[in-house]
Amino acid sequence: MKNFLQRATSVVAVCSLFAFSACESEEIAPDASLQASNTQDARSSKSFNLHKTYTADIMSLNDSGVMGTATLTLEGDMLTVHIMASGLEPGMLHPQHIHGFMDSNKNAVCPPMSADMNGDGFIDLTEGAPFYGPVLLPLEPFPTAPDGTIDYKQTFEVTANMLPLQNNVIVLHGMTVEGLVENGMTLPEQYVATLPVACGEIKPANMKKMKK
Repeated sequence: MKNFLQRATSVVAVCSLFAFSACESEEIAPDASLQASNTQDARSSKSFNLHKTYTADIMSLNDSGVMGTATLTLEGDMLTVHIMASGLEPGMLHPQHIHGFMDSNKNAVCPPMSADMNGDGFIDLTEGAPFYGPVLLPLEPFPTAPDGTIDYKQTFEVTANMLPLQNNVIVLHGMTVEGLVENGMTLPEQYVATLPVACGEIKPANMKKMKK
């Protein structure tokens, strides 16, 4: 009887050990099809890229003459923005932002001159908004462009509503104008800090390589 109990106990121990090992094995090596599905879902979601670079060709708006380039480097949830631009009004504060839409299926674009709905010859902040959306990230501190040029570089924490970055644009603001119409009134010559002066659509840096 004693030997029988010892053999039964050994059998139970072996079975328990086998069951525990099987569970461990399932945790270490999950079903391959499930793993592939999870990977695909992660890629299609607004997940943060470990390391990715984007660029934007900054083009003039409102005949400002402002031109430049921007390089954006995303590492996890940290975004480094480097803007080099010329043609800005010297000594004046130039607000700059990343604009876009909360709907990830809608791309922000730089507005065409036809966006000037009131016919004053300028695309103001309100007229540009339907094309590039609200501010997603203020690129602060705003530069003053002492000699009309900026070489701006700052790092920011990114939130999910900014992704994917290629859906967004960079807009630079601020220029002295005369005849701008606001709220039905024609303004005298003055510096308008909110007036868009340049815009660049953000694109993956390797997009050309991907198309080949």
